[in-house]
Amino acid sequence: MNGVYHSQTSAPATWVDTIDARKIFGPKAAGLMAIPRAWTLPYILVRASEVEGLFLPNALDVAFVEQLCALGGRDSRIIVRSSVVGETIWDRGSYKSIAVDLAVGDWVQTFQAVCKQVAVSAGNRACGIVLQRYLEPKRRGEFGNLLRISRTRDQWEITTHEQSHATSLRLNVQRDAAAAIGGPLLARAGLSLERLFGSVGAWVNNELLHGQSTRLNIEWISDSTRFYLVQLDEEDEDLTGINPWQIAITPIHTVQGGAGQYIQTPDSDAIEHWDKLRVLKELWSEGSERKPNLFYIPLSSLPHTGDSVAAKALGDEFGRLLGPDYIMVRTSVKRKENKPVNLPRTPNCLRPDEAAAWCLATRDVIAATDFGLDDYAFVTHRYADARASAWVRAAPDELTVEIHGLWGLPDALQYCPYDIWEVHLPTGTATEYPEYKSNILRCKDDGSWSYVRVKNEIARSLSISKKEALDLARRTHEIATRLGRACHVMWFIGCVRDDGRPFNMPWYWTPAHSVTNHDRNRRHSFVVSNQSSLLALAEANLAEGQYMIVLRPDHQDLFRDNAFLEQVAQQALRHGMPIDLEGSTLAHAYYQLNRLGCTVIASSEKDHLRVRKNVTFGKLVRDKIPEKIAARQELEATKTVPRSTLQAFLIGKILEEALEVRESETTKERCVELADVIEVVRALAKLDGLTLEEVIAAADVKRSKVGGFESGKVLLRTGIGGPGQTAINTDSSSAQVLSREVGPDAVELPFTFFGFAELDQPRTVQFSELGISLEVTLKSDRLGLRLMREPQQLDLPLNLEVTSEPDPPPAPKRRTR
Repeated sequence: MNGVYHSQTSAPATWVDTIDARKIFGPKAAGLMAIPRAWTLPYILVRASEVEGLFLPNALDVAFVEQLCALGGRDSRIIVRSSVVGETIWDRGSYKSIAVDLAVGDWVQTFQAVCKQVAVSAGNRACGIVLQRYLEPKRRGEFGNLLRISRTRDQWEITTHEQSHATSLRLNVQRDAAAAIGGPLLARAGLSLERLFGSVGAWVNNELLHGQSTRLNIEWISDSTRFYLVQLDEEDEDLTGINPWQIAITPIHTVQGGAGQYIQTPDSDAIEHWDKLRVLKELWSEGSERKPNLFYIPLSSLPHTGDSVAAKALGDEFGRLLGPDYIMVRTSVKRKENKPVNLPRTPNCLRPDEAAAWCLATRDVIAATDFGLDDYAFVTHRYADARASAWVRAAPDELTVEIHGLWGLPDALQYCPYDIWEVHLPTGTATEYPEYKSNILRCKDDGSWSYVRVKNEIARSLSISKKEALDLARRTHEIATRLGRACHVMWFIGCVRDDGRPFNMPWYWTPAHSVTNHDRNRRHSFVVSNQSSLLALAEANLAEGQYMIVLRPDHQDLFRDNAFLEQVAQQALRHGMPIDLEGSTLAHAYYQLNRLGCTVIASSEKDHLRVRKNVTFGKLVRDKIPEKIAARQELEATKTVPRSTLQAFLIGKILEEALEVRESETTKERCVELADVIEVVRALAKLDGLTLEEVIAAADVKRSKVGGFESGKVLLRTGIGGPGQTAINTDSSSAQVLSREVGPDAVELPFTFFGFAELDQPRTVQFSELGISLEVTLKSDRLGLRLMREPQQLDLPLNLEVTSEPDPPPAPKRRTR
């Protein structure tokens, strides 16, 4: 048969060659071409254009049938796998792979039927075929250095799949020697799985992908004595994921007011009485704006479940007071001692009739176990849509505030990775620790909650801007001071007002619990994601001290399930295993597991604070700022620059102040920031003996000649036209501001960079010949520069297009000193 590739008669391909082969054989087949022959099972690849020939009667000649028999080996079995052209790592598991026994009956017809079935699974997409010797694996797993694992390509993760659970181990391959490609990958006494795959990772980074930033995920199988690599997937752009910064946020619903027979608006007495209403007093000072619209329903006032007329009246009240959909109901208590936690709440957003039915059914459940219905009320409100959420820790006597944040609903903070901000209040110094966040928990159109995958290149971006972090830190510290105790406050971040302006809303608080970051000795991971994996753990016989539980629920219903947490804790204590928790140490799950006596390893938590006692500014400040710093008992070091260089410093200060004008949100804020710009202009004029009035008069003269800047014209290019040419052709590059490459190691950025770049959002320019990238981040008072051996975050070139995309996220504004 023509159009096939035999591993036994072809030398391994270079990675560059496999890129071309993907269009012919598909990426799954092309990846196999690069694997050393001693590291994989023999295979035959059929190009996509020849696959249909496998189905035709009498299409397989004698020579090809003999090759298939030889491929089957001693066990006479092969596996037929799809290799869909254009398939990406995000499509893994979407297409079929089927084993064929070559020793049974008329296997040729079976083989042809299987090839057709595998090809058909690709739909209308071109599909190559991989025919490979089948091995019944005693062990199987994957090994990769994907972006979710680490910023650097030297950090790899080995995962072993066993029945209903998986164990994983991370390693750094920097010091491993590349494995010899001429010999097999053997399991030997004294050679750990970590070092065996470390040598494979070193070969991938240093020999296969030398000088390239590609990241791979490699599937492997083993017969207990020898390991085989059976698939290489490149981590490419995730076109199906979303950018959380570009999600349309529904404005917070404003109710018309009033009350009903069952649903009541909270007065001062109700706010004092019910715990989930008391936040209206505790989280907002008197006269604060943007308090949430909360209602309450005493359980003792609800009608009997069988009263259909009253049940309909309750549903009508929900519709009139809260709207036609997206209604949430939570259970509140008046007890102050031994208050139960995680009381019933609606699992998702409901319509009015559903909310009424839920209230009556939940009331009946509570009545069956607790006769004190007077101690319970339901608190109801509309769903509060937000771009991100956070738990924030603050104490009245501490000047550093810690923020844990991620995109989407705050329930995800129970178990998912998150970003950390540390904010030093007196100086406004904010230090960030971004984490890889692969999913966002969102409310769908039908009111249910589900995870949506985040675009891979965005997943390590910060979910909260610096400006938002400073706002959360300041306001949470004010709340802690008002409460007179250390506390953890839950926030919705990036809510939207009716007029489209963003704001941040505190929602709930708990007394602060202590956080102990236990030892992080490396152990094998046993992932617990549901009841099935929990049962597998209960039945497992694991070596004590070598394993830990990685708690990673795969459904949001488990996020608030106390019974599930208690079962996990029982197994952790029974096996003597610590629990690796990726969720926030400020959220409920961490507190509960600690309370149950478990050792919890907070994998996303930092060992120590990084906010420094000495903060470097190097910025020009107003004359009285040193006095104000000394007045609050801070140390300061200033230097008076000579008059000859003051002009240069003032011009730099204009850039800083102008950026603050850009980031102001209200007319009042812009007025204050423009005043700062005027003050710098006043100082510049004074250096030359000019008054501000003289400068303004000169500006008026020039304005009358060439106009002002109000219309926003950006000159893209000029040129001399040829015969009949009346305009410059506006191709796609005409709408861009390009960096200018002046050499293999030099790039020039135009000053329009300050207009097109968003604050705190990295832009990356690559020096491909040097194998490095430069990440440029526009800050409110400086430029952040970071050299990287490879692109690690947004990987956006500095050709900043003017587009109709949603507005960039709000950026931080530093206080002018």
